[in-house]
Amino acid sequence: MTAVKQQDANPTRKKAAAEQANKQSRTRSKDKGPEILPHLEHFVQLTRRVQRPTLLRSLVEGVIGKPLAPLRELTEDANGSLPIPARNAVFAVVAGLAHADHARIERAAERVNLLCDEYGTLAVGTLLDASNPRDADILESPTDKFSRALYLFMRQDFPTEGEASDDRFDHAERQQEMLRQSQSDRHSSHYIGPKGAQPTLAVDADQALRRRLTELFPKIDPDDILVEHFEHRDPTQAGNPVVLFTLTAKFNGAEVHYQRIANGEVQDVESVAVTDVRYSWKAIKGELSVYCDDIEVRPELAALFRDVVLGGDGDIRSMPMREFDLMGFSTPAMLKRFKKDRIEGIDGIEIRHLVVAKPELRQVNLRGKTVERRVENALLIRRHRFEERDIYLVARETHSLPDLTEYAVQQVKLTIRVAKTLHRKAHNVSVQITAPNGFSDSRLTKDDSELVFSQLMRLDCARQY
Repeated sequence: MTAVKQQDANPTRKKAAAEQANKQSRTRSKDKGPEILPHLEHFVQLTRRVQRPTLLRSLVEGVIGKPLAPLRELTEDANGSLPIPARNAVFAVVAGLAHADHARIERAAERVNLLCDEYGTLAVGTLLDASNPRDADILESPTDKFSRALYLFMRQDFPTEGEASDDRFDHAERQQEMLRQSQSDRHSSHYIGPKGAQPTLAVDADQALRRRLTELFPKIDPDDILVEHFEHRDPTQAGNPVVLFTLTAKFNGAEVHYQRIANGEVQDVESVAVTDVRYSWKAIKGELSVYCDDIEVRPELAALFRDVVLGGDGDIRSMPMREFDLMGFSTPAMLKRFKKDRIEGIDGIEIRHLVVAKPELRQVNLRGKTVERRVENALLIRRHRFEERDIYLVARETHSLPDLTEYAVQQVKLTIRVAKTLHRKAHNVSVQITAPNGFSDSRLTKDDSELVFSQLMRLDCARQY
């Protein structure tokens, strides 16, 4: 078996490594989306990714209800993703629209982006029919998962004149939820900071952010860190304050190892992959969400955000967290609370699975000595989506556990039915809560995430401190 390093096998990467050693600054071409549309993060991301720019034009024109000649000129002959100058021109046109139009465009882009994970992409693919001429056109190159999802959204919410509305986008969202049912959702860590604190990311703060990241991840180069932030402001309040601030930092920080066949031999390849650090700061509530694959480093990342972006200082333990107490799920009384304490905007709640454990002290043999160890063997109690019994009957009849109060409930997965709103039909969302600090809200829209957390607080299984 031959071991090679991928970066050493590529002369171009050798040259890049030499440049890195010389600490030469790099000039990158970047669009001005975060500067022109700081409150339309999802639309900016969608514009960068979509391979059929005419769909973007159709979305904007559908929202405002009339054609836009400047957009038509920018997208009519585009083949593949828009170049940076054209993107900036699109952003400038959209910036001139009304605030209400911005909100509708961002909601649409958010739903399209959320549908483009591995489960949503699979769902969209199963709903497109190559024998349908319009579907066949979107399947032809150039195409991508964002274009296909946006195409279904346009067929549903903005059908062409004379055509009936096509509900396949809603169907894809429902199928995405079903495909995700058995998977363990990613979750962020949540902290509580000073309410009303306004974030800033000037040039000196950007440099401080890069410096602190290199302290946490020593192997990365500060020049290779891609930092972007978006701001959602409230124009109805004096000073137009920031209400939601999102910041992402991406860099080559994760080592990956895999095998490949080359020259008739199996080779071990060592390379690097992108590490994604994502922050979401809700200024009014003082809530900070931090996501990174490395869970252990999240407290330090939260301290970094507080010190650099919020101008704070001190121990991160002074910044409280959201905490989840799941012991209420140990008895069937929780099912009655689902009905009695359901808040407005929630139509129903179901428990999909429980993870319980019964801590025990066991005598174990360690190097010839008998020592006492705390042992927790977790048990997953899962309720199939076609199962008519509630989770407690499943525990009693399938797992012979008539009483869960002797167990510690470590994790709960819920399916929550969100009621119909002015801009969206009633739909299901899945949330996974892991005691004490895990909450899987990364795949929920902003509105759904806030609604779900309010419901959890009403059920006394979530609190902020």
